[in-house]
Amino acid sequence: MIRKTLAPFIHTEKNAPYIYLTIIAALVPACCYSIFYYGVRAAIMLLVCTLSFMTCDIICSKVSRRDGNGEYYDLSSIVSGLVFALLLPPDTPVYIALAGVLFGSVVTKQIFGGAGSNIINPAAGGRLFIEMVFPSGMRGFAEPRENWFGIDSLINAPSGEFVPEYSDLSLIELVSGNFAGLLGASCAALAVLGAIFLLMRGNLRLYAPLSYIASLAVLYYVMHPGSDMLTFMLSSGVFFVAVFMLGDMTTIPSRFAAGAFAGLVCAVLTVVLLPHVSLGMALIAPVVTVNLMSFVMDFFSKTFSRRSKPSREVDVL
Repeated sequence: MIRKTLAPFIHTEKNAPYIYLTIIAALVPACCYSIFYYGVRAAIMLLVCTLSFMTCDIICSKVSRRDGNGEYYDLSSIVSGLVFALLLPPDTPVYIALAGVLFGSVVTKQIFGGAGSNIINPAAGGRLFIEMVFPSGMRGFAEPRENWFGIDSLINAPSGEFVPEYSDLSLIELVSGNFAGLLGASCAALAVLGAIFLLMRGNLRLYAPLSYIASLAVLYYVMHPGSDMLTFMLSSGVFFVAVFMLGDMTTIPSRFAAGAFAGLVCAVLTVVLLPHVSLGMALIAPVVTVNLMSFVMDFFSKTFSRRSKPSREVDVL
């Protein structure tokens, strides 16, 4: 007996919710790392940023009537909230984080049509916004495993500027993220682990991330010969940015040449900005710049590839 089935005959599990769910799974180790090193305030910050991002997106979708009657939710809000929170200094006040979430959700995402239509990574847009508007509040770097139950920093902005010193750290400390850095983005090993997981699930294009990391390592070594390139690469959060921002399938060029060029541009801008701005600005501003250029890069890459293909000549008899 032959069973009749209706089209479509090809099915795939890689829809938007599945892709975002795998990204959430890849972020779980970084979230656990942040709570292990920075305690209760890290857990609260992760929860606040995620829930507020979800709330903003849901409200905007309902107001604009893009919610599809509640039948479909793509989990992108959770990803944006987690990535945004993990890129914050550990002692960032909640009100600054909420300002970044509001900007990232409403301005960089919902105004452009919601998930999949935004031209700027929402987490990057929100992070850059608070770096520009609240520069003094983005200096709350704390030593790991100290004041594990303290939550005062969630209310009060840091009183002074603490600049972490990484020159005396061992390789094990650098790889494990056991130093004063970003909330959950400083551990290079966990970013690489997340990249491997996403690759196994087929949800990561490596063109831009690999180009960014390789170009940044070379450029930093050439332009800052007196500095320790390996220490910078392992302590700054560049691996997290490479995987979870330059690996974003929505805001980064999809073609190989365009993706590789985007990574190179991002690396050049980072090296140029480093001596003049804060580390957060030097990491995030190039990502936003590349996001704005992505459609142009993809267009020229597609046009060039078509022109480079040899045309087939047909002899007419």
